[in-house]
Amino acid sequence: MKDSVENDEIILDTSGTECPIPVLKARKLAQELKNGNIIRVIATDPLATADFEHYCSQSGFELLESYNEGDKIIIRYKFKN
Repeated sequence: MKDSVENDEIILDTSGTECPIPVLKARKLAQELKNGNIIRVIATDPLATADFEHYCSQSGFELLESYNEGDKIIIRYKFKN
């Protein structure tokens, strides 16, 4: 499910998909994660930031940051189980 690992972060590229697909992909990825994993989501959906704020809050994950990088939205969070 994960696209790659870079600098000990798991990269989940959801570019080109719209709500709710990015969060659904993150939920599926969660089945493979270990406590403390850092996930970097690459998204293009303008609603992704709000969706992941809600997802992290509801799941007990730590939202680390969210920022724009060109036409991409980068969302980083820490998985906790």
